[in-house]
Amino acid sequence: MPSNTGELRHVMLGSIFKPEVPLGSARDTPITCHASATGKGKLHGSPECRALRSAASVNQFDIPFDEAVERLCTNCRWALFTDSPILPLGAAVNDVDSLTIWLDRGPEDEDDIKSERDAAIALSTGDYPPHANDVGDAAEEDDEAGHDEEWERYDRARDLRYGRLSHWRRLHSYLIRSNQAVADYPFLALWAEGLQSRLAAVLDAERRAFADLVQPARLLEAAAVRVLPTPRFSSDPGFAGLGAEAEKTFRRAWYEWSRRATWS
Repeated sequence: MPSNTGELRHVMLGSIFKPEVPLGSARDTPITCHASATGKGKLHGSPECRALRSAASVNQFDIPFDEAVERLCTNCRWALFTDSPILPLGAAVNDVDSLTIWLDRGPEDEDDIKSERDAAIALSTGDYPPHANDVGDAAEEDDEAGHDEEWERYDRARDLRYGRLSHWRRLHSYLIRSNQAVADYPFLALWAEGLQSRLAAVLDAERRAFADLVQPARLLEAAAVRVLPTPRFSSDPGFAGLGAEAEKTFRRAWYEWSRRATWS
């Protein structure tokens, strides 16, 4: 039971808790409410709520949380002691309910779809424009004119891929937080299941969109290099051209390649 001592926190209970949200043991926790003398209408966290300004008189009373939840004003804040069981439950409910912001979004417009397709085509050949063959002087000027445009195309493609990856990871973080909330409050599982299932479908769509912009060979290389042992330098005559710095140069080259492969 809460001690009713210590600091207070002011929480918009009506914006967090909906009638369909299970309350567990917090359902019996009393909260102080204010309502018009008629006893009808919403319950408020403060007698100063603008919805009560026209009331002839206002009554204050304590009521079990589960009896109040259907009538909570969505504009009011309730003063709760920091050890109230409603506070951590509200945080868990928020972690589940926040999934809704990623659901039921409109489809991408035609320009975005075209950009995705062009990015997939470009990145299928590598992260940067392929090296052009040597050309004669007559064609050199035309090639230079298209050079910058092609590099910009690949820049856009890489940015789009990074955006897909970031969004995918962001969605994962929201799902993980909701899973932790359900682990802390198992009675939320049935209510959370629908939202989590829908977000899982959105996640899979994001995964497929990101996969279209990735080269599998590069992914394999990035995964493998993390477990590769650092090779030992060989005094093979083939390295003689590197001179006295041969071993140092070799190790630097290995470090640069493995770092780039890891972050590819």
